[in-house]
Amino acid sequence: MILLTIFITLFSLDVIFVCTRQVYIALTYENDCDLVFDTGSCSIFRRVALTCFVGVTTTQFSQMLERLIATVLKERYEFQTQWLGFLFVLFSVLSAILAIEWTLWNENPLEPMTHCLAYSASASIGERMYTVFFGILAVDLFILIVFLVLYHNNQKKVLTAGLNKKYQQYENLVVLRALFPMVFLNTIFVSTYILTAVIVRSFRNSMSITNYKLIAINTFIFPYVSFLLSVTILFTTRSEFKRRQQRKLKPNGTFTTQTYFNQYQRQWSVISDRKR
Repeated sequence: MILLTIFITLFSLDVIFVCTRQVYIALTYENDCDLVFDTGSCSIFRRVALTCFVGVTTTQFSQMLERLIATVLKERYEFQTQWLGFLFVLFSVLSAILAIEWTLWNENPLEPMTHCLAYSASASIGERMYTVFFGILAVDLFILIVFLVLYHNNQKKVLTAGLNKKYQQYENLVVLRALFPMVFLNTIFVSTYILTAVIVRSFRNSMSITNYKLIAINTFIFPYVSFLLSVTILFTTRSEFKRRQQRKLKPNGTFTTQTYFNQYQRQWSVISDRKR
């Protein structure tokens, strides 16, 4: 969740800077030539925004793999897979970087442009950008399906299972329940944007390049998506924190708050000591 938040934050800051710069240019230009600039001046901002955009999907893919492993290895997951977190973070970051470096490999730094966010309308990277879009769409749909399957699997109660297996099964449900809103919303937003972009692109030959780029920019909904995903992270985290708290009645009639883990801490500690 932390890596996901970092990607969303960096993407948001990048887009805010680019849009602020665009507004400044629009307010201070002296002639039409001031509104046109080389792609090279936007390259770094493209890389940051697109890497973070892809990073959201690669991070969710890693989260899916992590929960898949936790579901398969319920009894041994907490004791034998501590090193997986670092590998998943490394995979999420590197795969996003490599995907965007491949996309921008043929970028023409001298290509004239009027807006840094016009990724798909670029003549030099447009085709590869759409390849990445379709890849993200396919992966997001796959992640959503796997999340639903994992949640259904972990909902099944196993009466004969040991404490550590039951605990991990409960933790799987908690994590999946917390992550699912993010996965669902991201899939909906990505699908909407990509399908809209594909439809607009199919009509590009029947409109001027200026109008096509203008429409392409206006259909770029991800600045709003990053805000909604940030709000979703906040609400799901708070919701799961409250859900994990349980009320336990004391003999004097007052209530004390205990988490699921604290409730079984003594039993869990015994099992952990034996495993070591």
